[in-house]
Amino acid sequence: MTFTIDINTILFILAIIGCVALILLIKVLFELLSVIKKVSSVIDDNSANVKKSISALPQVVEDFGQVGENMKDVTDVVTDIAADVIVTKENVKSNIDMVSEILSIVRSVFSSK
Repeated sequence: MTFTIDINTILFILAIIGCVALILLIKVLFELLSVIKKVSSVIDDNSANVKKSISALPQVVEDFGQVGENMKDVTDVVTDIAADVIVTKENVKSNIDMVSEILSIVRSVFSSK
């Protein structure tokens, strides 16, 4: 059993597929053109804001760098303060222990009499 397809049939099918692909490509291109027009109108409407934002970027980057440096300085100060608080706490605890011992000695002196 042999099955033969005429070359003209194959060419006809390929021509139909090509036409469908061409129609789909034209539709996609029209949609793309519509999107480009919308993007262009948005850019035109906001061009002043975009220029203002772009011109402000160097200052923003510089300020951000200064904020980083300030945070480092603040962190160093907080670390020093925390160390001082720990030392002060130990000194207060030592003084309270000393006062407690003195009071216990005074109490033992008065209670023995």
